[in-house]
Amino acid sequence: MRNLVRKIAFVGSVDRGVAESLREHGYRLEGMPGDSVVQLTAELYRLRPAVVHAREGHLKATLVSKLLDIPVLLQVSRADLGSLTARAARLATRTLCGGAAVREALLAAGAPAPTTCVLRSILDIDEDRRAAAVFPPMLDPAIRWVVAASPCDGPDRGHQDLLLAFLSLARTRPRLKLLISGQGVEASRLREQAAAAGMSNRVVVHAVCLEQLPSVFGRAAAVIAPSRTGSSPDPVPEALAAGAPVVATAIGSHPTWIREGRTGWLVPPRAPVALAARLAQVVDDPAGAKKVGENAQKAALELTAPRAIAQELARCYAAISRVPAQPYTGIYIPAPRRLQRA
Repeated sequence: MRNLVRKIAFVGSVDRGVAESLREHGYRLEGMPGDSVVQLTAELYRLRPAVVHAREGHLKATLVSKLLDIPVLLQVSRADLGSLTARAARLATRTLCGGAAVREALLAAGAPAPTTCVLRSILDIDEDRRAAAVFPPMLDPAIRWVVAASPCDGPDRGHQDLLLAFLSLARTRPRLKLLISGQGVEASRLREQAAAAGMSNRVVVHAVCLEQLPSVFGRAAAVIAPSRTGSSPDPVPEALAAGAPVVATAIGSHPTWIREGRTGWLVPPRAPVALAARLAQVVDDPAGAKKVGENAQKAALELTAPRAIAQELARCYAAISRVPAQPYTGIYIPAPRRLQRA
């Protein structure tokens, strides 16, 4: 029995390397026009793909796919964030974000959490490198910064554990400061606890825009991902791609993103003592931390190679596609003018 080739309608610019690698997994990408709703509808009706993959024109692609009852996969980057993309994500079968920070911003705009996922391989590392070249204005270059970059929207983010760990070693390391680059209901409580410990000038809780995150990560003495549950992933992929030394809790996707001792370090969740011990080791050995960060950046580059992207996309397609494609319900698609008889 010959292998079934599944057609994927791709709205946007198709990467040739990814397309060729996807053929090995039994998928063929077909480029689709994204500027005209009528033309896109006609092309999808003709092609009858297993999945619509929208890299651009998210809302148009989603509306047409829903009309034709085709599973739709959105691919979202920082440049795509906005209310229209969030609306499309609410209708999409699944939404893929290059990093956790993009996912958080999309959720804040109204995207549904269950279908909004992180796909590490679609990070735009070249864009992050350009952004990292700009020194963030909120950081003092004379200070060594420990950074956490998830919203302060609840105890499951683990910021309380991080604060306790930082306070236990900050008094003997006067050049060390903590930046929690998020806002939320827990932010004021964290500031109050830092002030009660006499550390209000050493703990900064302030939101950082997505464009500045790569530069903040690239200059951090350590990036901490202290989440207590796997349902709230930290922006570990972005930090690894920036070459930052990362210490993360061993929950959720963190163990799949980090190779212990080579591209970062893992600690148990809800364990401030273990976190403090590992953090002390990292900040006291900057040469070793830099080497681990460089390894992390190399690994991130490998994961964004076309073959790696194709492998992850193939898993996503398999999870949401219907093969064979369901026959479309009756719908009238007017023929293009050039095909109509005079």
